[in-house]
Amino acid sequence: MSSPYLPSLYKARKVPTKQPVCAICVDRTRGKTQRVSFGYGVEVWLCEGHASVAFLTQRSGRDLVLTLTAVWRANGCLTAARRRAMDAHLAALRARPARSRPGSYAWPTMRLRAERAFARGARLSSVRAQILDATYTNAEPPSQRTIQRWHHERRWVLPPPRATTLAP
Repeated sequence: MSSPYLPSLYKARKVPTKQPVCAICVDRTRGKTQRVSFGYGVEVWLCEGHASVAFLTQRSGRDLVLTLTAVWRANGCLTAARRRAMDAHLAALRARPARSRPGSYAWPTMRLRAERAFARGARLSSVRAQILDATYTNAEPPSQRTIQRWHHERRWVLPPPRATTLAP
């Protein structure tokens, strides 16, 4: 009686052969991988998706930490340094201070007013002049380029984001 086929990297298809595989995807690695350092001498190769800031910070870093810890534990190589690196990753994400909003995000009300004016058909030059001629206390007005970007993005023609409801 023959044993069922078990997957391995030896026969994996479409896996890059000129670089290490992603530590998380392994035989499903697609595209280029890159080395990501977590400190404490811990470096892993991750694919573009797993090396992205979005994944590294997803659910406050818990997805990454749980996944890599489980992989290392399964392979018998969860060392003290790796555990410290993952703890440090979580601590760094928890300690991130709330920062002031950069650029146009510091002007949400002004952007909304400008977009409403654009939606009514106001010209970019008149909205820009109105914003730049206003008096500001303790702040700089948004740059001309920022106002131009607001106009170019045309957010007023997009449907509003759908509200997500949580199931009870």
